[in-house]
Amino acid sequence: MELRPISAADLPFVIEMTLLAAFPPGGVPVGAADLPRVKRWFEGWGRATDTGVVAWHDGQRVGAAWCRVQAIVLARDADGRPLPELAIAVAPDHRARGVGRLMLDGLADAASAAGHRALSLTVNAQNPALRLYERAGFEVVTREGDRLTMVKSLGSVRHPPPNR
Repeated sequence: MELRPISAADLPFVIEMTLLAAFPPGGVPVGAADLPRVKRWFEGWGRATDTGVVAWHDGQRVGAAWCRVQAIVLARDADGRPLPELAIAVAPDHRARGVGRLMLDGLADAASAAGHRALSLTVNAQNPALRLYERAGFEVVTREGDRLTMVKSLGSVRHPPPNR
């Protein structure tokens, strides 16, 4: 298994993973990729705040984890800056093999290197992935019914050296 940064060539796969994360198996409506709540995850990919990784196994993409600062901000850091929101999906035939944790760790490293101080996500309290997020260091910061907002501190942020 290897991780690579998301590139422009990965965008169709990121769209596929977005649909997989947003809808139950077999429940993707026709035209779902055009829904605003879905498009917000990939439309205009490549902004300065966009960071992501793709997991590869035997020459095929098997999952993606990415984050971006969304128009509606879930959480902010101590200085009031918006935290990027995370999305993650693993192809069904590669689940329960450590791919999700590998991608979460890789994305946290990439986001920290990009200057982000923390990551945020939302998850349903009944979603089995909640345990994965907790093991990866995400903590619940707000709860609205079954909807949890979680944040993971990225610790020390690596900044690029100053220009001289």
